Amino acid sequence: FFLLPLRVNADTCTTQYGGSVTCIPSDLTVNKQVRNPVTNNFVENLSSTDPAFSPGSSVLFRLIIKNTSGQTFNPVAVKDTFPGYLTFVAGPGTYDKASNTLTFNLENVIAGETRTVEILAKVNDKSAFPSANSFFCVTNVADVSSLNRADHDTAQLCIQTSLMGATTLPVAGFNDLLLVLPFMGVGLGGVALLRKNK
Repeated sequence: FFLLPLRVNADTCTTQYGGSVTCIPSDLTVNKQVRNPVTNNFVENLSSTDPAFSPGSSVLFRLIIKNTSGQTFNPVAVKDTFPGYLTFVAGPGTYDKASNTLTFNLENVIAGETRTVEILAKVNDKSAFPSANSFFCVTNVADVSSLNRADHDTAQLCIQTSLMGATTLPVAGFNDLLLVLPFMGVGLGGVALLRKNK
């Protein structure tokens, strides 16, 4: 029994100057996700072959923060860094426009607990994009830390500034478009009746 090595709950180990090894426990984690604009499912990343966002459209991110340790972390510091061409709209905490980052704390994240936080951002207007390039893929970055724990995750999405040859979300959003369609039908029907009466 005494010959068995002690198990260290760590996944990040670095060698310091002088040969010593420092390990960070992996029992506080963050999973960063982005919502697909067509299916509305949250995914790890949206690649260049997935539906892209349009200038002015909304982007919903999800952070899944897990405490798999045997202790409570208080507080857990969270930092969410938006990429260029995206601006914060809604979510917890304090947004710093200069660094394009959102920061907030989660209080008393107990052992075994998972917390989910959603953050809404918006793609900048078309005037913010260079005209030489109509397709961009950008990365959103999330960091969590508490005590000597830290974790980091990213989520990629793509932006199409020109609608030609791309599956792109309208600015109003797919769900908003479905809500408008019945009213468009009523309006067109009214115009047809007026013409018939004339």
